[in-house]
Amino acid sequence: MKRKLDPLLAVVMAAIHRKPEAVPPGYHTIDQWAKRWDVSRTMATKYIHKAVDIGLMEKKSFLVTCRKDARPYPTAHYCEKARPKKR
Repeated sequence: MKRKLDPLLAVVMAAIHRKPEAVPPGYHTIDQWAKRWDVSRTMATKYIHKAVDIGLMEKKSFLVTCRKDARPYPTAHYCEKARPKKR
């Protein structure tokens, strides 16, 4: 019988073994947001950091393979925060 893996344990094991994590939908790097918004990386950085400060976006780091050496590195990803529904 195979036991169900707890999500927290999966993250801990990935950190220990340095395996890349799957980035959830909606999370993008600053470069991806800059391309999506058609602005420079500098302006995207300013917009995103301001949005995080005022609570419109959230930041999470994921282990992602992004270099040629094929090692996963912690990379910041940003996502729009879910807004509460108006009644």
